[in-house]
Amino acid sequence: MKKRHKFTTYLLIVILPLIIMSIIYWRHLDRSIQKERQEQAEWAGSVYQEYIDQVIGETKKKLELLSLSSSVLYMDDKKTEHLMKWILDTDPRYADVYWVNMDGISLSGTNKAFYHYYLIEQADINKAIITQRAVVAEGKALNNSGINHFSIFAPILDHEKKAHGFLLAQITIDRMEKILNILIPDQALKLETSDHIRVLSINADNTSGHSKWVDFPLSEVDWTLSVQKPDTLNTNTMNVFLMLVFFTFFFTHMIYTAVEELLVRREAKRQKELTERQKIDFVGTLAASTAHEIKNPLTGIKGLIQLLVEKHPEEQDQFYYSVIMKEIERINSIVSEFLILGKPLARNLSIYDVRSIIAELRPIIESEARHFNMDVAWNIMKEPIWVQCTKDQLKQIILNTVKNGFEAMKDGEKLSIRVYHENEYAKIDIIDMGQGLNEKEIGKVFDPFYTSKKEGTGLGLFVCKRIIESFNGKIELTSKPLIGTTVTISLPLVTKHPRSLNDAH
Repeated sequence: MKKRHKFTTYLLIVILPLIIMSIIYWRHLDRSIQKERQEQAEWAGSVYQEYIDQVIGETKKKLELLSLSSSVLYMDDKKTEHLMKWILDTDPRYADVYWVNMDGISLSGTNKAFYHYYLIEQADINKAIITQRAVVAEGKALNNSGINHFSIFAPILDHEKKAHGFLLAQITIDRMEKILNILIPDQALKLETSDHIRVLSINADNTSGHSKWVDFPLSEVDWTLSVQKPDTLNTNTMNVFLMLVFFTFFFTHMIYTAVEELLVRREAKRQKELTERQKIDFVGTLAASTAHEIKNPLTGIKGLIQLLVEKHPEEQDQFYYSVIMKEIERINSIVSEFLILGKPLARNLSIYDVRSIIAELRPIIESEARHFNMDVAWNIMKEPIWVQCTKDQLKQIILNTVKNGFEAMKDGEKLSIRVYHENEYAKIDIIDMGQGLNEKEIGKVFDPFYTSKKEGTGLGLFVCKRIIESFNGKIELTSKPLIGTTVTISLPLVTKHPRSLNDAH
């Protein structure tokens, strides 16, 4: 059962929090990873998008500018070939440059092998004629797997703004791939037309079916650039997760250890209290059955000793009789303490003025002070201090406490007794100037059977505390080594009524 309890505690304090925190950490980190992947793909896509748009835009503007001055070269083969070669040499991104007629067929260009080839579709020709701007060629030409370039052409307009041919430049895809790889190495991307014809592809064939892509439309042409999100986890992020899991486990394990230590201490304290209670119950049961049998013969012995005292007045005999009487009184006192343990405390409480109880005790205390060769200082307030208690028991507690103070001091020292009220409590302070107690001893003085005296039972202060608590009060002890000890008895104040006042008297 104990092992099952420990396992349940470990499960609740260590395992479950570790699982819950790990799930929370993982979800947070997964969101962070997804965000990081998205941001990385968006950054790469923006770089690629800007470069591709720049290449297409610059080519368009250049061809439009050149087409304005090319109309005068129409039908002059040598001049047009010279112009084509000059255009090709001015930009390394161009594969070839051609002069194309209104049917989309090349008439001249930098590569004679492709003369009289069908290079532009009619749909693209119509678009260029309508807009009178440079256009990126699409259609069947791009669907040829052997092609490693795409074309941009601009209409050649006469003075009436009518097209009578086209200036076409082919952009090298291989060169673009090299530039893109240099910009961001190992990044997967693909460039497709609106008809899903693949124009450009880098590392796209090595991606898995679960790969996610981010699309970026180009501003210069109706194509879509797609960039793959990274598939691999960031190593630093994973290390952070593992560190968080480790520290969570360490922290929860420390909490578990502390809780287990607390439970062990509480159980030990409970067992100690149970043992002490069993000891008290046992002593109480023993006292209840034997105390009266002890007291009866003691009374007879005490009476006989008193007769012997009267019969033998010799000084030495009187000394022996006095010793015997003191020992009988000590035995009687011990038996009385056991009787208090063995029977329930009296609850027949009455209302008394603490000052009247102290007044009755004052002669006895001063007599004891003379016996110990000490002084007593009294500080008693003038107003009545009403409490509810059993007079004889409160007297016994005060006398026991005063006697302990006398026994702790040396000849000629002074014991102080102060009676007052504070915060709805009647207070009785008994202050001695003895050797005092250390913190360890203070914590044990009210434990049963604990005593620092050679002949003590260790029940005196325990019984005092039990009686005071039956009055709904408390008894406290403060002490400093070599300075002295203060015992404070606190009892709840009672508001007196005339009838109860007369009853008390």
